[in-house]
Amino acid sequence: MNQAAITLAISGVMPAAIGTGLFVSLFTAQEPVPLQDAQGGIEFAYTNVAGLIDIPCTAPPESSGSIVATEMRELDEIRGSETHHVLLDAWYPLLDAGWRGENPDGKGAWIALIDGFQYQISGVESDSQSQMTRVTCKLVTL
Repeated sequence: MNQAAITLAISGVMPAAIGTGLFVSLFTAQEPVPLQDAQGGIEFAYTNVAGLIDIPCTAPPESSGSIVATEMRELDEIRGSETHHVLLDAWYPLLDAGWRGENPDGKGAWIALIDGFQYQISGVESDSQSQMTRVTCKLVTL
């Protein structure tokens, strides 16, 4: 098999995917910034991670052939969650390396902002050819 042909085919995967017009959402990774309130407690604000802002993506809810929704009753609240499998428009090794918050700065786990909604990042994976990054996110509502 001609290795050059394989390399050329692989490099065309993401441009072809983007050409479908399905990458209509925007993904931004955000890291927590601890802030001290007036009583001395710590709250977190989130700030954009440089290089991971307004990335075109497709972010459909994850499904195994049917619509899946989960709800749990906790105390006097109902919390619903929904998992999304997000495909970003390219390979983002910085996201794969940093989303857990296991950095020397110790700031903590990152979140995703997709089309104005905050998601908890559950996992990040890249393909073996370094062409794309996929993110599993959970939208949690109270």
